[in-house]
Amino acid sequence: MWSLARASARYHLRSVIGVVVAVLLASALTTALGVLVESGLRGGVPVQRFAGSDVVVGAPQSQLVPDDVDVPFPERALLPRDTVSDIAAVPGVASASADAPVTLVTTEGETVSAHAWSAAAVTPFALTSGVQPASGDQVVVTDALGAEVGDTVELSRGGVPHTYAVVGIASPTGTAIDEPQAFLTQQAAAALWPHGDTVALIGVTAEPGTDADALAASIAEQVPGVRTYTGAARGDVETLEGASARTNLIALSGSLAGIALIIALFVVASTLSLSLAQRRRDIALLRAVGAGPRQIRGLVVRETGIISTGAALVGALPGYGLALLLADQFANAGVISPDFALAISPLPGAAAVVLMVAASLLAAVISARRPSRMAPIDALVQSNVETPDLSRGRVITGVVLLGTGVVASLLPLVLPGDAALAGPASAALAMIIGAALLGPRIVEIVLTAAGPLLRRLPGAPGVLADANARSFTRRLSTAVVPLALGITLAIVQLFVPATVATEAAAQSSEGTTADLTVSAPAGGLSSSIAHDVATRDGVTAVNPVTRSSVIVDTGIPEYDVHMVQPKPIQGIDPSAADGTLDLDVTAGTLADLTDDESIAVSESAALTLGVGVGDTIDITLGDGVPLTATVVATYERGLGFGDYTVDSALLTQHTTTGLADYLLVDAADPSAVAASIADMGLRVTSTDTMDAAGAADAESQSWASIVALMLILGFIALAVVNTLVMATTERRNEFALLRRLGATPGQVTTMTFLESSMISVLAVVLGTAITLIPLAGIAFGVSGQLIPTFPPVIYGLLVGGTLLLGILSIVLPTRSALRAPLTSLS
Repeated sequence: MWSLARASARYHLRSVIGVVVAVLLASALTTALGVLVESGLRGGVPVQRFAGSDVVVGAPQSQLVPDDVDVPFPERALLPRDTVSDIAAVPGVASASADAPVTLVTTEGETVSAHAWSAAAVTPFALTSGVQPASGDQVVVTDALGAEVGDTVELSRGGVPHTYAVVGIASPTGTAIDEPQAFLTQQAAAALWPHGDTVALIGVTAEPGTDADALAASIAEQVPGVRTYTGAARGDVETLEGASARTNLIALSGSLAGIALIIALFVVASTLSLSLAQRRRDIALLRAVGAGPRQIRGLVVRETGIISTGAALVGALPGYGLALLLADQFANAGVISPDFALAISPLPGAAAVVLMVAASLLAAVISARRPSRMAPIDALVQSNVETPDLSRGRVITGVVLLGTGVVASLLPLVLPGDAALAGPASAALAMIIGAALLGPRIVEIVLTAAGPLLRRLPGAPGVLADANARSFTRRLSTAVVPLALGITLAIVQLFVPATVATEAAAQSSEGTTADLTVSAPAGGLSSSIAHDVATRDGVTAVNPVTRSSVIVDTGIPEYDVHMVQPKPIQGIDPSAADGTLDLDVTAGTLADLTDDESIAVSESAALTLGVGVGDTIDITLGDGVPLTATVVATYERGLGFGDYTVDSALLTQHTTTGLADYLLVDAADPSAVAASIADMGLRVTSTDTMDAAGAADAESQSWASIVALMLILGFIALAVVNTLVMATTERRNEFALLRRLGATPGQVTTMTFLESSMISVLAVVLGTAITLIPLAGIAFGVSGQLIPTFPPVIYGLLVGGTLLLGILSIVLPTRSALRAPLTSLS
């Protein structure tokens, strides 16, 4: 049987090549995303700043979520300064050095990480020239700043400049740090640190002979409320980007891997089914000469096993290169740190091979089931004719999936909050799978309507195209479904964020009533700058706005159901809100945001949490500090300004910088006030250019998703080309028969052009129709209207690409087949 399987594979080489290409591409895609998922578990950022510390100690930098990935805090979680002495008292600790870095900005807008000189030991930094800082106006800098001993440098925090004399140059030992560093006296650094008697991280040096991991365990056991890091994990906590990189990578690549795996399995199964359908005559002949159903299935399974195993093994290798490419793009999007190191191991490749081989074998068993059980006479009769009937189970499954997708898409019409938006987001995939199962029936219905139009075309090609299409609806649906799948996936991934972003921008524009936006050239703004701006002539109101994120559990904790996710929050000056903001308050008043225990929430968040004015809610601020607050107001414009609003004085205490992001300024004469503020060295712009809350993070995540989408769409495009070329190449005998009956090569080419046009147009219509209902549901959920954002240029490119791909993938192989001499075709 094995020898027969190998002989069959060699004989059907064109068909085998198509299966090999599909499995190879699917294996590469699965391997790439598997590498990213594994890297989220075992990769990390190389240690730099704390290279000289055996153990790094910090506060927990993420919120634990039962049975799910931890959610990282968007701001730096801090430790009390007393923790340093507690750690120093642990047996085995030689020294413990606190670090409380502050970001300063040069006159050229370059950021500098400033520390107390005592924190230089955690790297360590050593003086290469000059002396240590001895007074508040002295600084030691690294070579990256480009200054020398004796120079004077101006460094600003929050828009307030400070002038320092450079008294020393320091260089890191045993590591490389690209960002410029500055070291001040303990008093000068403490004056710049906005969080009082706290520290960010603590570098611990172990006594000689003490194991770092054992020491870390001792510290964690004896000092409450800390988390310890050793070895490569030290780099994860040095920066907020490193601390969140693992979680971001797991969440993003994990979700994409699920979609990609479903698509890959679908493509492999579809290609294999087409390959077996092209061998119906061979299977019929085997049945006619006495081969039993079990032998037929055994032959198909063995042949598939040989082909898929080899193709999957070869495909896994380029998958590692794809993983590196994706990681670079994720780094450019800000999802992970640029120096995040991937974890490369054979495990993702091995898993991809197992999955692809298993999927291929399962598809082979299912595809071979019906022809292997047919009576020999029936098999011969149907070997050259497709049976249009679909099994009852297939029809029921397809209808159920379509119905489920429609119901899920309409959830925002009857259910409030974010939970309802999860339905439409996944409905399109269920609907396209349902349409794939009903593909031949859908194609038959469409062709019944299009048939008269084809037959009215002048000449024979229209009649031939109509006859071919009606006779081979399964073959056409095999080509239509992958094309429709690609355009459906693209529309959902591109147009859902566009719909949300459009509404967010509209809310931000309508709700900002101030005349000007004031920001620093780099970094945030201090409260003293806000006061200085408020004293300028012509300024009628100044509202310092701070943006961050909070961690909210929108599940049902009492039933152990958790849906923990970050949500945008803004801090404002409630006394200046009337002149600068209009959040479209529906209940209560923003003027009641007068203490640390009051909060305003958007209507969407209020519905999700089931709260109203007067109720209390529990959230976690960006630095991990829990907050229980009373709802004093609800408002409509949550997409534009964030779901939560508090007093800016409260929120800035729980951000890493301790600064406001920008000032909203209302003025009697905006032009004159803008010029006056610009003289302070600040950036002044119109409020029309202001982004909606969370726009930067959303744009980052959206770009990362688009990069991964391009990879998946590329896979789908190659799979479509492979399938269509494979199907067209196998029609050589059909083309030969038409030519012997008098058809010219031009007529045959025109026939296939009409067929490919039908396939491509049907794929576009089907893919678009499937997405309309989910997009309408999402649009209603975010804006109350059923009209989604459909960027015409992007949609035109998708449609044009789909049509071009479908037509060329059929017409070009047809022209190639027609070049062969008529006598060589059989």
